[in-house]
Amino acid sequence: MPTFTDRQRAFLDQPLNAVVATLRRDGVASQSIVWYARDGDTLWLSVRPESVKARHIERDSRLSILVLSADGARYLRIEGAATLDGEVDNDARRTLISRYVGADKATAWMQNHPLASPNARIRIAPTHITEHNLD
Repeated sequence: MPTFTDRQRAFLDQPLNAVVATLRRDGVASQSIVWYARDGDTLWLSVRPESVKARHIERDSRLSILVLSADGARYLRIEGAATLDGEVDNDARRTLISRYVGADKATAWMQNHPLASPNARIRIAPTHITEHNLD
């Protein structure tokens, strides 16, 4: 498994949106915008257990994620194997949400966006990493 460079880690640790692509049964990519968090040399996403992304990963673990800078001039493309890796507990959910809305607003955001049950965690282990203009 490839590992992220320090430059790639610094880029990924910014609160950037990402586009994730999973594969439908017919082989066509299904894309969506996601929030993600880095955990060492893997990334994780929080998704509803019954979501299309979760169903796709259960059937075919191949996934691609494109993390773009705010202006779109820099990006990191990660291809990898994804697994459903348990539930996202409230602490992990708060950590993820804090990256994007700020720690001071995360609790209020969670209260305004309650979940009926815990989300599933999709963990992405990179098999190929491509960067553009990160230097």
